[in-house]
Amino acid sequence: MHAKNLWSGGQLKPSLNHLTVAIVCLSLLVFPVQSTQQNSRVIRSQGVISSAGDLGWLHTDGKYIKDELGNIVFLRGCAVIEPEYLGDKLRHDQTVEERAARLKELGVNFVRLQVNKEKWDANLDTNGDGIGNRDFTVQMAEALSEQGIYVCPGLMYGFPVPWTKEGWANWLINDFLPYFEHIPNTVGVFIMNEPQPNYASWGGTDLDGGLTSGYWEAAKYVCQQIHQKYPKLLIIVHADLWSSWRFSNILKTDPIPTPNVVYTWHYYYVYAPMFNPYLGGMTGVLDSTYQELVNIGMPFYQSYYLGNYTKAYAEFEQWLHDKYLWVTDLDLPIICDEFGFTGNEEHYASRRFCTACSWTGKVADTFDAPGGNPVGVPYPPVTYCPICGEALPRPREQFEPGWPQCMHDFISILNKYGCQWSELAWWPKTYGGYGLTEEYMSTLSKVGEVWKDYLNK
Repeated sequence: MHAKNLWSGGQLKPSLNHLTVAIVCLSLLVFPVQSTQQNSRVIRSQGVISSAGDLGWLHTDGKYIKDELGNIVFLRGCAVIEPEYLGDKLRHDQTVEERAARLKELGVNFVRLQVNKEKWDANLDTNGDGIGNRDFTVQMAEALSEQGIYVCPGLMYGFPVPWTKEGWANWLINDFLPYFEHIPNTVGVFIMNEPQPNYASWGGTDLDGGLTSGYWEAAKYVCQQIHQKYPKLLIIVHADLWSSWRFSNILKTDPIPTPNVVYTWHYYYVYAPMFNPYLGGMTGVLDSTYQELVNIGMPFYQSYYLGNYTKAYAEFEQWLHDKYLWVTDLDLPIICDEFGFTGNEEHYASRRFCTACSWTGKVADTFDAPGGNPVGVPYPPVTYCPICGEALPRPREQFEPGWPQCMHDFISILNKYGCQWSELAWWPKTYGGYGLTEEYMSTLSKVGEVWKDYLNK
């Protein structure tokens, strides 16, 4: 095979044997061995096309990710989420080629391709065009790769909980990754999205704030099995804790010994001021100076709110280092492969609390008038309890204090520490959401405009 082919070792699942033989035979004709000249390759369901950007494989080297020539690579991009959400098509009937070309135009070099296991296994075809979820996902990866974009597919939802480590590894190795073997710029796999609520389902003892020995041993096993079959593949693994907004200290004493493992974490700026105003010691009343967040160790929210941006940046950097970026001090690679900002809009899941009847829930579930209709968007400063009609004032004056500076600072700090990153999604920005585009996905949202500024920095 061509020297830049990612995949090596092992056998494909039986259902792919005929495709594999065809690709291998064709490769003898069109793939010049040990050559760096432009080549052609088979693209499933699309014939033979010219390769515009075979980037080669990636590997970890301490805290860095490097290409096959040893050059440091910084992964910066977003997620494509239609395979998870819609199944087998892109929103607004956009073609996979159009989507890939647009992301390339903006400077994206990394896409997290999100998959739902149930839709993938069923190859769900929602519109009867003969192209199911699995086929569509592969075509999306092909189009991204053809544009010279690194592709990282992975498992979002639809898996059993608990899941045996053997079942987890076997599905990834036998039922998932073989479908991407022919795509040269598929350089990684994220093995499971946000397993933190289910760490305990793997059993074992609590190692650090909720991360259990059962989960950690399972993750080690899965990484080992994947690396044995695909030694050039990056393997993205969660080792973070929701309960305390941090990476687990297990990385100090027992990091996964398998090469090419990258540790991931997720961050949403709005979570502290809006999602949890009645939790963690906060009173839930309007706190115009964000003192309650200062009290729980997040002073940067107050500084951003007051406009003290120099002070806020220093506090934000210190907090991010203490919670997450310290892992780079251990010479381990990390990626924030999901983050989001709302553009200072109230999210539909922000919480309001009724002191009269103790109801607590999403602002979207409240009323815009006593006994009236559920609220629309934007959400009014005062809503009403759906149980007893009590007035529910907004718990925070702002949703993202310091917007847009806070987002500029966040990405700038990630870049400073060499942390790889991917914004949540190339998706329309519904009110209070995190999407990078406006409704028809042809123009960037205000969140997308900030994101774009850092793709090439």
